[in-house]
Amino acid sequence: MAFAQYWEGQKINESSISPWVPKFEIAYEGTYHFGEGKSESDLNLFFCGDNLIGQVKSTYWEKNTGTRKFHFKNLKTIKIDKTGKITSDQHTGQFVIYTDKNGKSHKSLKIDNPWSSSVDGREFEIGRRKKMTFENSYPGKYKTASFKKLEVSKIEKMSTKKLMLMKNEIYARYGYIFMEDAKMDTYFKKQSWYQAQHENVDEFLTKIEFYNIRLIDEIK
Repeated sequence: MAFAQYWEGQKINESSISPWVPKFEIAYEGTYHFGEGKSESDLNLFFCGDNLIGQVKSTYWEKNTGTRKFHFKNLKTIKIDKTGKITSDQHTGQFVIYTDKNGKSHKSLKIDNPWSSSVDGREFEIGRRKKMTFENSYPGKYKTASFKKLEVSKIEKMSTKKLMLMKNEIYARYGYIFMEDAKMDTYFKKQSWYQAQHENVDEFLTKIEFYNIRLIDEIK
């Protein structure tokens, strides 16, 4: 018998899941939530042209302070086949429909080799597809800069001040530590969602974010 850790933490029988194969691949786009509490994480999966972008945002608690912090990991060479199987450089899985005890169906993603340290290596983990949009998944004023390629015709009309804020907001979402008492440091410390954590966040940036940062630099 195979088990999985569901989003509420209970283990479920594999017989309660079945393949999810929509008519169009774009239907897989979304945020998938795994685990609960100290071991919860989100996988944001979206398309950029012919490429698939996948990023895992994991929660962890700092031992010394007990502060809740986040870690980000980008999945590379992501592919989805016609049967709903997904592969990447680090993880594999299957898009599935999970039917709960009440007979309600949930669009989900089963990961065969979970990134969560709380899941036994012999088990898989299922993440449910959230109903919320990407606009609600990313904080800030210019959140689309993290999941859509910016259009030159639109941003070239923006002021230098707004462009700088848009660019630095991308870094701030990953907890970039700005120069103390500088404009960006002062601004982001006033934002409830901002948490200074890292001196360098380049490894967390997605292809879309790298593209948008370069584009903003060219425009401003």
